[in-house]
Formats: sequence, structure tokens, C-alpha cells
Amino acid sequence: MITELSVENIALIESATLHLEPGLNAITGETGAGKTLLATSLQLLLGGRARSETVRSGSKRATVEGSFIIPEESRDEILAEALGDLAEEVEAEDGEIVLRRTVTEEGRSRCYVGGVAVPVKALASLGEHLVSYHSQREQARLTEPNEQLAILDDFLDEKALAAKTELAELWRSLQKDRRELDEMKTSSEARLREVDFLRYQVEEIEASGFSAEEFDELHRERDRLRNVTDLLESVASASSALSPEEGSGAMEAAASAASELEGASRFDESLSPLLERLNGASAELEDILYELRAYLDDLEADPGRLETVEDRIADLRDLQRKYGEDIEAYLTDARTRLARIENLDEATAEIERRISEGEKRLGELSATLTKGREEASVKLAGKVRANLADLNLGKTVFKAELVEAEAGPMGAERVEFVIQPNPGEPELPVRRYASGGELSRIMLALRLSQERIEPGATYIFDEVDAGIGGETATAVGAKLRRLGEKNQVLTITHLPQIASESGAHIVVAKEEDSGRTITRVETVEGEERKRELARMLSGRVDDASLAHASELLVGGGK
Repeated sequence: MITELSVENIALIESATLHLEPGLNAITGETGAGKTLLATSLQLLLGGRARSETVRSGSKRATVEGSFIIPEESRDEILAEALGDLAEEVEAEDGEIVLRRTVTEEGRSRCYVGGVAVPVKALASLGEHLVSYHSQREQARLTEPNEQLAILDDFLDEKALAAKTELAELWRSLQKDRRELDEMKTSSEARLREVDFLRYQVEEIEASGFSAEEFDELHRERDRLRNVTDLLESVASASSALSPEEGSGAMEAAASAASELEGASRFDESLSPLLERLNGASAELEDILYELRAYLDDLEADPGRLETVEDRIADLRDLQRKYGEDIEAYLTDARTRLARIENLDEATAEIERRISEGEKRLGELSATLTKGREEASVKLAGKVRANLADLNLGKTVFKAELVEAEAGPMGAERVEFVIQPNPGEPELPVRRYASGGELSRIMLALRLSQERIEPGATYIFDEVDAGIGGETATAVGAKLRRLGEKNQVLTITHLPQIASESGAHIVVAKEEDSGRTITRVETVEGEERKRELARMLSGRVDDASLAHASELLVGGGK
């Protein structure tokens, strides 16, 4: 429920504050005074599109702020669904939550809930829970098949709703599978060419026997064979340094040092660790000398082998130029692709199986949904007829007829809202019905039949009373008043019969101040309210219109 709405610098409204009451609140005023600006402001506050032209000429910024009471039992759930993690930061003072939105003259806007900055889509999501907005433009939406189906589906039971959700998901999945299957079948020639190409590549790489280890070893062997003379000289010199044919080398020096140290360690045991290390070094030098001599025995120039190694390296480099540096990875990938294509028949069969099973399940879900919609159409028609009777259209027959349609993500049928205005007249689809007054009441009856918004939320009716008057207007006013017994209702109206039923009456007036046109908003009571109703009745305030206004207020219990 909205308790207060403050508007600054919205078009003709310089500054206005509305204090709204539970029940029915009527907003009236002469044509062009700016009544609809209040509804526009509320739409803006609840996530509507921000436009730079909304900002009052000469102002830098427009601001709309509203205080809302959300029932405690559903508050946390509503905030969490609309705001996500930001809901934990929202402040609610005495159960009221303040929403605010600003729009700059450039059209940029900022949104706040309970003092917390939020994205505009979060504000819009919250607005869906707080307000149900209905205007003359809504009549056009009633002719749209998707909107009619959405209204009908409001009355589905849990089983049918679950079927509707699963059906939509399954339909999308099946469409994906069908596209994939089509691609498989239409690319068979290309697949055959790719199979031949991949087989050739795999066979060529496998025949080469390529391995990264061999490639590295070949490079090492080539370097050795190319530099065999330098190697012989260097290794022979190293071997001679350890143990020359004449004189003493490192081996003899290490042995002599160990002998001297062994004698000294008999007088000082602290030298024993050094002696052990020296003995170990001597043994290591001996092993090194052995391996160097073995290396020299094996090392010999081999021009034939060098040529063989060079040729092998060249072949492997040619292979790398064709398939990239990492040939083994390429081979693995080629084998995988080849196996996948060669097993395509199995993959095709699997997709065809999924499609077959999915279509069978789709048929079951469609049947469940159709049955649910048949039951829902009876419920909806019953509620709408009851509401139409309350709106002086008791002889009007309303039906929600299911029409078979091509199966799709929304099921295998569409819905057509049909009315028969009077007995004996032909039934007409709502989309072809042209009577503005009756269409307004049909729309009102439909909207009042819905249970889409949260309990305790606010209904806004923006001049849906177009084209009606007299007893019908009185019936509409009574209906709105009764709706206000359960939910807060705001109605923008030209009809005194409706305004007289309200618990709170707000008047919007246009006037000139300091050379500029401004819109004033005030709540009227007592004599002021009677004068406004008199103006609405006859366009002037005189004894006759005042008397009639008094009768309306008495009749409405005011």
C-alpha cells in the first residue's frame, strides 16, 4: 500500500505531495490539469522508462519518492526476490519502505530502495509486487494472444503450471537437438572429405614414428658427430689431467693428500671427517676417469651416421612445418576428430533417440497443459461473468475459448477471449469488439478477476471509465469501492459517481503562477469535495449541481 507520494519537477508539477489512504482513492480534475502525470510519476518510481522530457523545463532534476507498506509476512520474500543480496541492506522504518528515483535533464536516473542504490530493473521487479497498473492503453493489450494466454494461465493449478514450465524447457532443448541433427545430415559430403583428410594426416604422422624424445636425442647426436674432433681433444685432456702417462695428476695428488691426512688424524680426530670426504673425492675421481676413458673408446668420427641423422632431422622438421611444433598434440586431436566423425552414425542415432523420447514427453506435457487450461478457462469465465454482472453487464456472455494451434513452447493451443454482448447477438472476439464503454468494463472485469499481484498491493485505474455513465458508472464505482475493501485502489476518473465512492478525494488543478503554468494537487473534504463533484456533474457549481453532489455523497455513505 502507498501511504505517500511526493513529486518534484515532473512536467507541469513543480512540487506535490499526495497522502493516500487504504481503500479507494479518487483523483479528479479538469482535462489537461495533469491528473495522469501522477500516474506517470508512479510508473517512473516503479521502474518505468526515464525520459529527459519528463523533467520540468528549467529544472536540473526531477524526483519521485513514495512510501510503501509491505505486509510483514511477505516483506522479506518480496524484497529478496526483487533486490537479491541488496535486500539485506534495505531499511524499513515502522514497516514503511521508501522508494526514490531521480531523473536528470539529460535523462539519466538513479534509483533507491530504503536508502540503498539499486538497478532500475530491481525497482521494476519490486513494482510488479507492489502495484497493478491499468489504463485505457491496457485495452489494446487484451487483444494480444500472448496477454490473453497469460491471463488464462493465472488460473492454472500446480500440476498444469509445472507442465507449462517443463514443456517450455523441453521445447528449447528439442529445438537445439533438431538443429544439430539437421546440421549432421546436411553436411554428410563435407564429413566424408574430412574423414579422408584426417585419415591421411593420422597415417602420415604415425608412419613417421615421430616422438619429441627422439627429436631431442637426434639434435644431441648431430652436435656430437659434428664436433667429434674437439670432443676427443677435450676429453683426452681432461683424462690426462686426472692421470697422465708421465708425472702425477689429480688422482695421485688426491691419494697423496689422503695419506698425509690419515697420519695426522691419528693425533687429532677432528680431521677424520675431512679424511672421509677426501677418500670419497678420490673414489669419485676414479669413477670419472673410468667413464672418460670409456667415452673416448666409443667416440669416433662417423660421416655416414651424421648424414643419416641430418636427413632424419630434416624429415621431422618438414612434418613440423605441416602440422605445427607439437606434432604429438596434433596427432591426438586428429585421432579424436576422426573417431568422432567415424562414430557420427552413433551420435546421430543418440540425438534421434532423444528427439523421439522428447516429442513423446512433449505430447504428454501438452495434454496436461491443455486439460489444465480447459479447467482454467471455466474458472476465469465464471469470475469475469460475476464481475460483469456487478458492472451492469449481466447479460453479456464471456468465454475463454481454446483454439488449436501449432505446437510450440507455450503449448498446443492459443486462447481467444469471446463475448456475446446481448442474447441473440453474435459472439465476437474481444479483439474485434469496438464499444469503448463496454470494452472498458470487460477489461476491468478481467483485471479484477486476476490474482497476479501480492495481497495488500495497490491497484491503479487510469481513466478506465471512458465511455460509460449513469447507472453503469455507479456500478463501476461500487465495484472499485468493494475492491478497496481488500486492496488499496487509486482511480483517475472523470465520473462523479465513481469519485463519490472514494474514501479519499484528490483534486488536480492547473493554474498560472509568475508567468508559468503549474499543477496543484490537494486532498478535498466536506464542502470542497462537494463543489468538486458538482463541477464534475455539470461543469459548473450551482445549487442544482451541489444538491446532486450531496445526493451522491449520501448514497455513497460519505
